[in-house]
Amino acid sequence: MVEPVRDGRSISDEASSGIGRLRQAAIYRAGVYGRRPKIPTSWPGLEAKAQDVLSRRARAYVAGGAGLESTIHANTDGFERWRIVPRVLHDVGHRYLTIELFGRVLPAPLLLGPVGVLSLAHRDADVAAARAAAAERVPMVLSNQASRSMEECVAVMGDSPRWFQLYWSTVDELVESFLARAEACRCDAIVVTLDTTLLGWRPRDLDLGSLPFAHGLGIAQYTSDPVFTRLVEQRARGGQREGRQQRPTAAALRALLSIARTYPGRT
Repeated sequence: MVEPVRDGRSISDEASSGIGRLRQAAIYRAGVYGRRPKIPTSWPGLEAKAQDVLSRRARAYVAGGAGLESTIHANTDGFERWRIVPRVLHDVGHRYLTIELFGRVLPAPLLLGPVGVLSLAHRDADVAAARAAAAERVPMVLSNQASRSMEECVAVMGDSPRWFQLYWSTVDELVESFLARAEACRCDAIVVTLDTTLLGWRPRDLDLGSLPFAHGLGIAQYTSDPVFTRLVEQRARGGQREGRQQRPTAAALRALLSIARTYPGRT
């Protein structure tokens, strides 16, 4: 088997040196010259930094949960029950984390799960995550509610592994179109999400009257799909015939302009 190489170093070389140890050494070397890390090194610090940067609506969507948000706390408590226990005086000269999955040898038992509306956090959104996944050779699950289309993401991934998350639509033709595109993008697997037949009751978003999808965010898989485009045109024509209209407001016009800038074209 040919071992993956990054920046002139094999993955096993990095493992034997310790990626964390290499990063730590770089920070301390910079500290000698009076330079401190721009990115916080602790998870709470990183989260606090993100909260300062994100808009109020973005913070609500990214950090918020449903109901009393007890599931968020339960998840955190669940992870806290797992511990990494050091074992000393063991030979670790030839350790490795690789696994085989779906016929691929992966460098670690990790993957990037699907995250919707990544444009709230970064201007390059899903494409930035795709680049990071490809750099580390870990699978990325392309989100059904992405800010950038699966084709745009795959264009920067080379042959790096990718899966596709599918929200099963009420229109089978649209599902078939998504699956055909995922196959053309050489996705190794389809991850079917079944728990979103109804939107969760998210108080932070509801109190702001903010649903990203209503503002044209996180719908790139749809606006880039020919079947969806045709369905929208059909529904728009039907609405015009039935005379369904509401008085426009400044907020509605701003939302329309935002959608038009994000997804120029017929849709």
